[in-house]
Amino acid sequence: METLTLQELAELKGCHRVRIQQLVTEGFYKSVQVKNSRGRLVHAIPLDQLTEEEQQKYYQSKGILNTKIEVQNAEKLELMSTEEREECVFWENVINEWQSFRNKENARNKSEVDELFITKMKLEHPELNISTSILYRKFKALKNGDLEGLIDKRGKAKKGYTKIDEHVWQVFLSFLLDQAKHPLRKCYQYTQLYIQNKAPELYEDIPAYCTFTRHVKSDIPDAILTLGRDGDKAFDDRCAPYIRRTYDNMDSNDYWIGDNHTIDVIVGDGEKTFRLYLTAFMDARSGIMTCIYITDTPSSQASIYSLRRGIKKYGIPKNVYLDNGREFLTFDFGGSGHRKKKKDEDKFTPPPILERLGINMVNALVRNAKAKIIERRFLDFKNSISRLFATYTGGNVVEKPEILKVELKNGNIPEKQAFIKEIEELIEYYLNYEEYNGAVAADKGKRKIDVYQENLHTKTTATEEQLNLMMLRSTRAQKVTRRGVSLKIGGTQLDYFNNELIMQMLNKKVYLRYDPDDLSKVRVYDLDDRFIMEVESDNVAVLEYGASKDEVKLAMAKTRELKKVAKEAIKDSIIANIDRNTALELLLKSAKDNKDSDVSKPNYDLEILNADEKPMLYKVHDVDLDKMNINSIKRQGGDYYA
Repeated sequence: METLTLQELAELKGCHRVRIQQLVTEGFYKSVQVKNSRGRLVHAIPLDQLTEEEQQKYYQSKGILNTKIEVQNAEKLELMSTEEREECVFWENVINEWQSFRNKENARNKSEVDELFITKMKLEHPELNISTSILYRKFKALKNGDLEGLIDKRGKAKKGYTKIDEHVWQVFLSFLLDQAKHPLRKCYQYTQLYIQNKAPELYEDIPAYCTFTRHVKSDIPDAILTLGRDGDKAFDDRCAPYIRRTYDNMDSNDYWIGDNHTIDVIVGDGEKTFRLYLTAFMDARSGIMTCIYITDTPSSQASIYSLRRGIKKYGIPKNVYLDNGREFLTFDFGGSGHRKKKKDEDKFTPPPILERLGINMVNALVRNAKAKIIERRFLDFKNSISRLFATYTGGNVVEKPEILKVELKNGNIPEKQAFIKEIEELIEYYLNYEEYNGAVAADKGKRKIDVYQENLHTKTTATEEQLNLMMLRSTRAQKVTRRGVSLKIGGTQLDYFNNELIMQMLNKKVYLRYDPDDLSKVRVYDLDDRFIMEVESDNVAVLEYGASKDEVKLAMAKTRELKKVAKEAIKDSIIANIDRNTALELLLKSAKDNKDSDVSKPNYDLEILNADEKPMLYKVHDVDLDKMNINSIKRQGGDYYA
């Protein structure tokens, strides 16, 4: 503890020693007893009882630098490494200790004291390079606020550094920051060749290859390398700042995120094995899957079925967040989104289903790696559910279990319909009931389904009839012909016709809305989206087989298959040189033979009757329209003037 005698404090404050004694008596200072140079106990005042200005004045009078004095150019600390900062602190402590050591009262010869202090430091720090001149130089640097003067820079100025000419470096970067992704060594070789041809005077001064690699690692930021060598998308995905979505102020049903997922389980239907697809929508606020539909192939129809299921149970969302797949961006479901082309802007398109439901569609940026947050839920589905089944395939070859072949050989294959039922139950009543692990800290520990219910403040619903009407599929615009209007399903054209439609709308453009599960009728709308009428199908034969879209497709597939088999059977059964002409020749010969052999005579009386039938339509004489108009005017009491 540093102290001042009463006399030293009086000299420092510029007053008499008696005044200091008086201040001690009054309790302004608290004195302590210390031994003086003669070993006697005297009263002294601890230095920390003085003001900062008085302490600074004391240190200056002793020639000691106060470590609390603000150092000039302190901002240079930010440019130093951790090691350099530690070196500054070390030398600051050494200098202060040295000054205290040499300014003690019993120190008579300063030079001897300095030598003793240097010896002491060498014993405590054998690796330290220290001398009297170094101490004075460090002291001067610290006193002047020159922090860099405290750092030993010997060998550091050029350590790991070789100068590369600016023009040479730019040439090297031109080859390096190219999306061809030339290897670094090739960039170096190309640089040598370029300089040799374009600037030969710089060729001899090109440093070694390792110098360039060192500068690439130390001088080129990763963001620049990524943008230059991998392009804009890679930069956006890996380096660009991203927008953090906030969920605290979001309600349930504000946003549903939709996507498709290939289920990593092989199932069967008795004839073949395959994998199914899950079309799902996830509520962004709670993380529950609101819409579930399992299908053989992702399609816009599967998206509609999935959305319809979710709406019936959870209500209509305000927004849906979709990627740019064709199963979502079809013209009559969500619209074209980013797929819309300029040439289609003037073409008529019916209002899509999402618009009729009042749902705003938000599309992810094309090929945006940060957009698919529902993929996390699909990963949960894979790890929690898909792995439970014997025929789990894994998401890739690396994940594929070795036992899969054995399970398939033994026939341990889930049956399709039973599998679908189990998956729907597990998603609805297992995954949706798991603990919430989203971004809102206040909801941690709750079940997802409870988070959904707590944050559902408004639920928009629709009756079954309204939902049926709003979720009908649409066609593009078509002209009403003499055969009415038509749908093309699975390569088959279904016609819809009635007299009223032909009489009122012939050659006018309309579009149709239809239910894929009931193709027996369609609803006809004009291009201003006004309902005209409902028209029944004219394809009785097709509808007798089956009225749904899938059934029509299946029927056509079976018809084509049967036709192929029949053709093969005919080909195997006929003689190649017998054709249609052969049959004709046979019939002609038979007719000739019958003619030649017919020698019979009639054995009845012939009676000819006069036909007195009158035609239904009589010939109408020419009509004098002028005469008819004159008579009409006279009958109504008017006068006619020629």
